[in-house]
Amino acid sequence: MNARNDVKRPSDQSLDARLVLAAARLRFAARVDFLVARWLERCATNVEAAQRLFKTDRKPTREFGDGREPCRFISTLG
Repeated sequence: MNARNDVKRPSDQSLDARLVLAAARLRFAARVDFLVARWLERCATNVEAAQRLFKTDRKPTREFGDGREPCRFISTLG
């Protein structure tokens, strides 16, 4: 009679399966989050490197001594 109580009911087995599936889903979601975060970090690093590579200096040149833009300086010569 006691051996009969040790056997799990089908509802208990399905509950365990649901818990296992829920845990697997959580692990999968955590792994996907980690991989996406790593990919985004690499993209950001590549963007920063490209910005440094193609960075242009937008300050006016001091080549003519007074800091004015070259086109204005040249137009006053004529």
